Amino acid sequence: MTDEPTADLATLGRAFEEIVTWLRRSRSTSDVSATALSLLDRLETGGAHRVTDLALLEGITQPAATGLVNRLEERGWAERSADPSDGRASLVAITDAGRARLHQHREERSLRIAERLALLDPADQAALHAALPALRHLTAVPAARLDS
Repeated sequence: MTDEPTADLATLGRAFEEIVTWLRRSRSTSDVSATALSLLDRLETGGAHRVTDLALLEGITQPAATGLVNRLEERGWAERSADPSDGRASLVAITDAGRARLHQHREERSLRIAERLALLDPADQAALHAALPALRHLTAVPAARLDS
């Protein structure tokens, strides 16, 4: 048996790429980068992290993560505190203002997606709704399992 995706799965993969591209291009948020939003999301869902860990998890360099955290701190969206397990290190956490900005972004994006979905006929909307459990399962699978 081969590990190569079938043509149908490759077609689905391409469709996902197109969706991601559309989402990225349709961003109305000009005051915050996609990477900053991703980092805020990670802090909200995963709690406080060291900058080194954030860099690794976000797939960016440590200097880039440090700069990003500095900018988030300047806006009041993140804050550093001493790491109780290592006095030399600090932990970065999302603030209430950062959480509010992240939620605003999510609401704006959800509205844009809903407006686009409303253009589909009811059968296509129902098909997408039926696929929700599979899509949620896909996003819940750890990336390490997908890469192995």
